[in-house]
Amino acid sequence: MTEVIKTLIFAGVAVVVSLAATFVSWPRATDQSESRAGLALFETFTDPLTASSMKIVTFDEETGQLSTFEVRKDRETEQWTIPSRDGYPADALEQMRNAANAFVGLKILDIQTDKAEDHDDLGVAEPKLEDLSVGDEGVGRLVNFKNGDQETMAALIIGDALKDDPTQRFVRIPGQDPVYVVRLDDGPLTTSFRDWIDNDLLQLSSIDLSNLEILDYNASLALGGQITLTRNYTADVALDGTEWKLNSLKEYDPSRPGAEPVMADLSSLAPLNKAKLDELKTALDDLKIADVVRKPDGMSATLRANQSLLTDKDAVSSLAQRGFYPVPSGPGGEVEILSANGELDVALNNGVKYVLRFGNISGVEDSATETDAGVNRYLLVTTMVDDSQFPAPELKAVPKTVEEMQAMLAPPKEDPPVGVIQPNPLGQGNTTESTDPASAQDNEAGEPTKPATPDPKPPASSPEAEPKKDTATEAAEQPAEQPAEQPAEQPAEDAASSPDDPEVSNPPTAEDTPAGDSESSGSGETSGTGQAQQEGNAAEAEPPAGPSETAEPSTDAPENETPEVDQDKPAAEDPQPEDPQPEEPESKPDEATPPADGNGETEPKTPAADEALTEEELLEMLEAEQEKIIKQNQRMMDERKDRLEAAERRVRDLNARFADWYYVIPEDTYSKLRFKRDELFEQPGGAPPVPPTPPINGLPQFNFPGAPGN
Repeated sequence: MTEVIKTLIFAGVAVVVSLAATFVSWPRATDQSESRAGLALFETFTDPLTASSMKIVTFDEETGQLSTFEVRKDRETEQWTIPSRDGYPADALEQMRNAANAFVGLKILDIQTDKAEDHDDLGVAEPKLEDLSVGDEGVGRLVNFKNGDQETMAALIIGDALKDDPTQRFVRIPGQDPVYVVRLDDGPLTTSFRDWIDNDLLQLSSIDLSNLEILDYNASLALGGQITLTRNYTADVALDGTEWKLNSLKEYDPSRPGAEPVMADLSSLAPLNKAKLDELKTALDDLKIADVVRKPDGMSATLRANQSLLTDKDAVSSLAQRGFYPVPSGPGGEVEILSANGELDVALNNGVKYVLRFGNISGVEDSATETDAGVNRYLLVTTMVDDSQFPAPELKAVPKTVEEMQAMLAPPKEDPPVGVIQPNPLGQGNTTESTDPASAQDNEAGEPTKPATPDPKPPASSPEAEPKKDTATEAAEQPAEQPAEQPAEQPAEDAASSPDDPEVSNPPTAEDTPAGDSESSGSGETSGTGQAQQEGNAAEAEPPAGPSETAEPSTDAPENETPEVDQDKPAAEDPQPEDPQPEEPESKPDEATPPADGNGETEPKTPAADEALTEEELLEMLEAEQEKIIKQNQRMMDERKDRLEAAERRVRDLNARFADWYYVIPEDTYSKLRFKRDELFEQPGGAPPVPPTPPINGLPQFNFPGAPGN
């Protein structure tokens, strides 16, 4: 056998073996891939809570750049942060669980291909910057989950969605060629900054808002480092429920640089623009940010710094670039931050005051920013305690002596109610407060009515033993069928004679009145108060009468006639005449129930009741009253202290949240938080806006390190 034949035989055998190997290996690979259909893509990733970080890498075809978004949990503090945003705090617990759950139990529905050349067409090309350039297409989104030890638990390149079923997507594992079809909800796999943070930036409720101070000014950095300051107005606006009230308005004259502001006449101003102010209140309650940038080191949480900040060129340049300018303030070398577009101070009823400073326009455009042009503004936020809401309480004086206690506990002198029976100050019985108009006028004029002194009991044979009754009382007590009992000389109609009756209108003479009758003598003794009360009752029972109505009822009878009242009453020798005065319950000053104070505690006895107390008892009362007042004062001071400490804690927590960041807010949010003077008031008939005022160089020249011209 020649060498040629041997060579041909070996070549043929090699071809056959190669074909056999190809035939055997292809089905085996296909079977292995097809055998994974219906299985979990990541069999060991079963618990989403074990994921401690997530990184998403995307490619921008227009710029040819990669962008990375990462969320990570600190192993020591277990706090979530966003390393791709300088470690800004993330509200990622729930969002991270939802994102990781998208990979847990993800099953393979089908295998599209295992050829690398098909990756671009299915959108699963790996985003590697060294392999990409501007305009490259078909680059997928790389998502990587790691545990606390930074070991990869699941990684996937997400490509295009299927045309016939958008819920299904092409995916592949990095470093492998097979492209799988899976049903994937990639909504939680978002790179929007807003979706991973606490969107309630200020953490305030609009119902707690009590006061706004709008400081409308503009500050800019001119060539050479000089600050140009234009002040427009400063308004102090209070909110009471749903009603806005303007407390003060300071207006600045653009023609007088550096002049003091003028206080506006509030009565001449138009009503406040309630719709605009309500819109501002809602924007504060729902303030959302588009992005954050870390502030330079050296700035304190209160946005004030010492003189050393001015020597830090990087810090000053960072501030000025975003529209915030440090200027000397105060004798202690402090530095205050002025902002390019004014400030807004927001006071809450819990004693916390927010200070919002508005800077320059930001060049950041965020996919989640809900603005038409994508324009944003820089914002600095700080808080402080509003001392005006914590005034010192008005403490009650503590008595040091018994006399001071008695003077403090003495009830105020008030006139007793008209017509109420009052104890006689002289201890001689009860008197009835007069309702006589004349007496009331005398009292109002400053001439108090003397307390009535009862006369000694008259003899039994005297007519005064019988109580006198006025005409109205007698007519009310007399039955209707008594006309027969009237004297023959006096008709029944005369019992209730009219004011026009000449016998009633003529006053009685001295001969008509008994000499011993003190009720008509005007001496002001027994009849002074009781008769006035009876006359008041008679005035209410029948129409007004003439002057003679003030006389005794017996004067209505003709001369030398026995008064009718004597016919219906017991005889003069009756030892128990009827008492015309109502009985007053017997009571002693010491048995009276002491009044209670506002806390339901029994007040100590009044000085009048203490007259019979011993010195030791008075000292005990003084000690008890001192202890009571001291406790009340301490309670008021403790309440103020607790409220002040709560406000201070809240301010510390909020400033720790705001201290390190420039915030970026959308332009539409900025327009709701800051408006011009003409927008503060209602404009009837669509009045044109007030033209802007020219700049005022109201501050001394201040050179910034790194500013233009330096």
